[in-house]
Amino acid sequence: MSRPLILQQYYTRGRQGIFRANEGYDTVAKSPGLDNQFIKKTLHPFCVYQAPRQLQERSEADVSRYPKALVCFRAETGELVLGQSVFVGADFTGQRNTFFSHNYVIPAERSDVFIREPARIFGVESFQKQHDEAKGKELPGLDELPYKQGTTGQDRRQVLQRLGIDQTVFKQLLHAIMLSLSGKKKVFISLPGDIAESTAQAHQLLEILYTCLPYEMRRHFGFLTYSDEPQSKKHIHLMFVEAGSIRPGNGQNDKDFLFDFASQRLLNTELTEGKHEYLDFAWEFLQDSRILASFHEFCEEVLQGADRQTGLSLVTYYQLCALYQIEKGRMSVYENNRPAIWQVLNHYLRQAQLLKKDRLHELMRAIYLLETQALSQQHWPEIELVKQIADSYSVARNEVEKAEKVQYVIDVLSKGKNLLKTSYVAEVYQHVSGHRDLFHALMRQVLGYKVLVKPLFEEYLVERLKAVATITQMLKEIEFWAKNAPLAIRHPFFATTTIPKLIGLMIEERKRLDAAMQIHHFFDSFAGSPSYAEELLDEVDKTLLKKVALDTLSQKDFDQILSLLEDKPQTFFDGLDLEARNKLDMMMNVASLEELSEIPGPEEFFRKWDRNDIESQQRLLQNMLVIPLREESFAKVALIFHVADESQQAAFRYAEMIAYVGKGGGDEAVHAFLQWAMTQRMFFSGKLLEPAFRHALKSFFAEERGQRLRQKEWRKRWYAIRNADFRKLLDEVRNETTHPLVKFFRKKSTAVTGLIVLVAAGAVSGYLYWQPGTQPANGDAHEGNEAPARVRVPQQVEFVPVYKLMVDPKIEPVLMQPALPEQAPESPTEPIPQDG
Repeated sequence: MSRPLILQQYYTRGRQGIFRANEGYDTVAKSPGLDNQFIKKTLHPFCVYQAPRQLQERSEADVSRYPKALVCFRAETGELVLGQSVFVGADFTGQRNTFFSHNYVIPAERSDVFIREPARIFGVESFQKQHDEAKGKELPGLDELPYKQGTTGQDRRQVLQRLGIDQTVFKQLLHAIMLSLSGKKKVFISLPGDIAESTAQAHQLLEILYTCLPYEMRRHFGFLTYSDEPQSKKHIHLMFVEAGSIRPGNGQNDKDFLFDFASQRLLNTELTEGKHEYLDFAWEFLQDSRILASFHEFCEEVLQGADRQTGLSLVTYYQLCALYQIEKGRMSVYENNRPAIWQVLNHYLRQAQLLKKDRLHELMRAIYLLETQALSQQHWPEIELVKQIADSYSVARNEVEKAEKVQYVIDVLSKGKNLLKTSYVAEVYQHVSGHRDLFHALMRQVLGYKVLVKPLFEEYLVERLKAVATITQMLKEIEFWAKNAPLAIRHPFFATTTIPKLIGLMIEERKRLDAAMQIHHFFDSFAGSPSYAEELLDEVDKTLLKKVALDTLSQKDFDQILSLLEDKPQTFFDGLDLEARNKLDMMMNVASLEELSEIPGPEEFFRKWDRNDIESQQRLLQNMLVIPLREESFAKVALIFHVADESQQAAFRYAEMIAYVGKGGGDEAVHAFLQWAMTQRMFFSGKLLEPAFRHALKSFFAEERGQRLRQKEWRKRWYAIRNADFRKLLDEVRNETTHPLVKFFRKKSTAVTGLIVLVAAGAVSGYLYWQPGTQPANGDAHEGNEAPARVRVPQQVEFVPVYKLMVDPKIEPVLMQPALPEQAPESPTEPIPQDG
């Protein structure tokens, strides 16, 4: 299959072009395979030329004195564009000066040949400077471009010396170009001397710099060897400009890399501090093209499959340069910074997209052997080196290499413990524990050799547990071992160390039940050893039973504990101590109430328990009761207030019981409770209420002077409770809390009623008699005079019942007084009348 051809394009001022029918600047000829849109969007922006000012000012007629503008860049579609624009003097009219551009478009698949051989770019001899319109508008495709060899290795430093470029400036130039490929800054260079000579010098300098660029950078590097002034053009990273055109401070190029050799002024070109491995390497081997090419081939192999960002990063080639030199035997590069070299190797070997890693693996293998030999000779490695070698476990090619890395870590840990390097060993452990696969392999190796178990596993585990201070931390520690070293959990030492630690933390907790539930929830999804989990949970539950205070449990707490115990085997219960067993029995006794259709009496329910146990169960029952109380809870209330002390006369704490029921539901609850109580033999002595119960009830109803029996509705409800002795008790309370006067009226109701009627009748008669304007019954009257004055009854009179007068003698009756004379008009001559 034939390879694709190199296509051509001519651009100048003509009578007509490809895209215009009249005279003007346009593409005047092209290869048939060249796309028109590609020409317009990609080539036309670079078909420009502005003659140097110094030549225009002197009206230079010799066109050979005008600089050639060589352009090279990679198009967005992948093709390599190589072109030249030159000043050609007068156009076809003979009246206007013009230029001529000739561009080659090299297919992407053929561009690497030009990139690897810079002479094919800088030594092209086939650029045209004119076009014969008579030959038409079609240009042939080319198979090859003729070229000449460029500068030889022996000439390069001489070229730089002639240009006044020393080692420092050369490194700055190369550094700026490499940075421009991965950033937005451009590189602008102006050379001293005659403008015509500077074009040739620009070609030579650019070819030297281009030779030092790695292949991937060359693929994306764009340059222009002449422009009348600095311009920011797409695809172009470096531009040579006319002397005097770089004007710092104009705001356009202040941030770019400016090498104004014509004015002996460099801006933004300083190298950062530190070593610049590749710049040093490029300068050292500037004369030896073979070594530079060998390094570039090394980079190509290592970076095969890498992304563009990696291929254009300056740091990438600093790193690869160090690896290349070590591979070639320059071990001083390794000795200067061994951890950094391991870090670089690990970095590239981890990148899955890299396709060829054999040389890197071989290099790592070689320096690993050096490190094992050094360790065996008691050369102690720095901690960062050990960490990087440990990290290389993840990039090992096979199990043999992985085992070697594990053995290296074991050797470091063992020697470190023997030398009492405590902090050093701890740091190695900390680093290794962060790599799951490595830690798993390490512990598997350690547990496989009895001599290593105690120093590298048991002592390490004890040290880790010293930092654990809470249950949450302890559970995370167990989870760590389950995920990273499951073999360790099955080791007996792990259980004998971690279980007591967890139990101790649980005992320290104020809410032990919550702590136990947290542990159980953790092990619900535990992926480690089942036997370890079972052993640990059994110890947790035994401790919970032993340490829990029954009188603090709520119904929820009680149910949670029972749920933890319901699936336990008999061996668990057989292993309980006396204290835990006793608490369990009490809990089961209380739990049995939920299964009984009828709750037994207190004597039967508590028959086998001593006083302290009974009180514990009573407090537990009290905590579990639902408020407000329901009728089905009344029997439990009786259990709660049962008196376990046989020395006491009463079987219940009646007053407390009644108060508790009232607090848990008010008088409604007490009413319901008493209805239930009147059916229970335990509250009676024969047919009568227990004396203590009767006394407590009497005190209850006598509160606030018998207020509960004063309200008619409630009085009916209390009397509706069917028990003669209870009703008698209510009568007693009413009698004892009634006012003495009310008692009197109840006993002497007939006599008192008659007396009240007589007194009332007399009071009314007297009142009517003494009203103003009332005549005597016998018709007596004083002749010529008004009726005699009478005692006035006050208009505002407070009515006082007769019985209050009898009860409270301090109430004063209204006294009859002489009538006051009526007030006459104020006159000094009219006397005031006096009573006869």
